[in-house]
Amino acid sequence: MDISSRLIGVSAVMSQDSKVIAVDISGLIRRLLLFDKYILVSIRLQEFPIVARYLGYEGLRDLLAANLIEIRCECFQLAQVAQSGLFGDPVLPSFNYRFNWIDAQDRNKYIHDGLQLMHGTPGLRRNQIVKLKGAIAGAIRPLPEGTRTQLWPPFQNELIHNPRLVNAAVEMVVQTRLGLSNLPFSLAVHQESEDGFKVESDLQHVAKIDELTAHKTIEEGLMGVAGLSQSIGEMKAYSAISGFRDEELPLFKHKLDFLADAVSSQTREQNFRRVIDLAGIPEFPMTEGSISVEKLLEVRDSSEAREFRDWLGGIGQATDDEIRERIASLRAKAGLKVSGDMGKTTRFLITSGLGLIPGATVAALALGATDQFVVDRLLPRSGIAAFVNELYLSIFAAIK
Repeated sequence: MDISSRLIGVSAVMSQDSKVIAVDISGLIRRLLLFDKYILVSIRLQEFPIVARYLGYEGLRDLLAANLIEIRCECFQLAQVAQSGLFGDPVLPSFNYRFNWIDAQDRNKYIHDGLQLMHGTPGLRRNQIVKLKGAIAGAIRPLPEGTRTQLWPPFQNELIHNPRLVNAAVEMVVQTRLGLSNLPFSLAVHQESEDGFKVESDLQHVAKIDELTAHKTIEEGLMGVAGLSQSIGEMKAYSAISGFRDEELPLFKHKLDFLADAVSSQTREQNFRRVIDLAGIPEFPMTEGSISVEKLLEVRDSSEAREFRDWLGGIGQATDDEIRERIASLRAKAGLKVSGDMGKTTRFLITSGLGLIPGATVAALALGATDQFVVDRLLPRSGIAAFVNELYLSIFAAIK
């Protein structure tokens, strides 16, 4: 299995209080076009009523039926519980951290409760909602057996043996939460028990903050390391690269340095946006009914899309002019849709350069058999230009 053809990532847009307020529909479409399989990390299935509003009943039904999306719907994650008193353990003082896995007590109920949100989707009949709930439930893929035991050792190893990563994680929190840069604090992690750690740090004094703020800042950094370790573990479990969010990617890059760009979807998606911008194609408004799922499924399986994906992976060092030459030049566009003798003659003129000669009009020329051979065989249709200028645009059904 080619791991680079499968992506695991989040499409939900979250509020500051961790509620799903929107879905990145543009990103969802981009990922469906660029990857064979998208493992959607769902937030209690709250994305699907929103997706249904954009795609409609038939669109969401067909998308799920195409088996392009798998759903990760888990409550499973590490939590810092040293000050909580949970599990009957004593409450520990500041700068002591103990970690434990939390998960839904009843997984079936967890999924059932999430699916109930579909009943609030406007425009759907009850029988349609029932069918969509079944399709969503059928696309859910639980974490493989034994994942829990495989995720803890890497996180423990990071805390004990990778102080540079831990320091970088805390430094990121200091910058984003406290607004302080290049703060010369020190930090050391000591393991006190199998799941307990004590941190020695001068962060409180150097940053001139209170004890609780310092404790919480370090805790958030440690949880960032935990999240990174779990993401990498789930990449392995699902055999997929990870679509890290913007705030997560710097820590991942710190851990893997130059490998980060190779194993993350970030580079490929940025290249896609760069090509679309250079082609002069505007960002279409994602309104209800504007997306044709039928065309999306047709386009992603086309030979043009495959040619485009292969080309996209190698444009990292290409200049803007080189990319424009492939997607927007007269020669690139010569292979786009034309019909009849008039269209073929126009194409011949463009590709041969005669279209720039005064007096060389379309009406003055007629294509013979040899000319048509040149047009159809020696000047083949560019799949790359066709994908950008024709097929991608066709997905947005409501855009005229």
